[in-house]
Amino acid sequence: MQLISLNQGAARSWHWRGRDVRSGIFKTPVDGPLPVSETGLAQDEQVDTQNHGGPDKALLALPVSTYALFHLEGPWGALGENLTLPAALNEEVVRLGDRLRIGEVLLEVTQPRSPCWKLDALAKDRFGEAQFLQRYAASGQVGYYLRVLTPGNLEAGQPIAHEPTSHPAPTIQALFLAKHHGGKTAEQCAIIEQALAHPALSQAWREELTRLISQT
Repeated sequence: MQLISLNQGAARSWHWRGRDVRSGIFKTPVDGPLPVSETGLAQDEQVDTQNHGGPDKALLALPVSTYALFHLEGPWGALGENLTLPAALNEEVVRLGDRLRIGEVLLEVTQPRSPCWKLDALAKDRFGEAQFLQRYAASGQVGYYLRVLTPGNLEAGQPIAHEPTSHPAPTIQALFLAKHHGGKTAEQCAIIEQALAHPALSQAWREELTRLISQT
């Protein structure tokens, strides 16, 4: 397996529903290597730092299978991901706490992506996709965030080694859908509790899942 595309972008504004919206969701493929640190990819800009970026969400990964699912041709990075990954690393396979070794860089899966209205606006504006966010979330193939355990340089074409977590853990798809559906069934609650027991879970999702499970 190889890193299909490395994507970064500066924050920019676009006009949406009568107002200017500023976001760092616009990513484009990078030629050549870029350094990555514990807080993210060099030259990549975030606007909403409360919900994006930081040590627990340093990089956003998205398998190419998501583009295929929604019949989108790209370019890579068009859905806001930093790393475009092979379909073999899709959300039905990758689990919370799994690690990806890309060259000298070691990454750890911390949570599913939490898609927001900006992704919906982007999809409608760029692809003419109606109700994209609803269908995207329902699929559970939303991508996932990565923590940088070992910094270094990343470059498209580098080999990827997938190292499964040693802890019991839900797949990214199962975890996202359990939260998305509100933890209303015994199975969903079990998935959430398993995630809460995993040391790799991001602080943001730990707090959200703790609140959710306390209400069920």
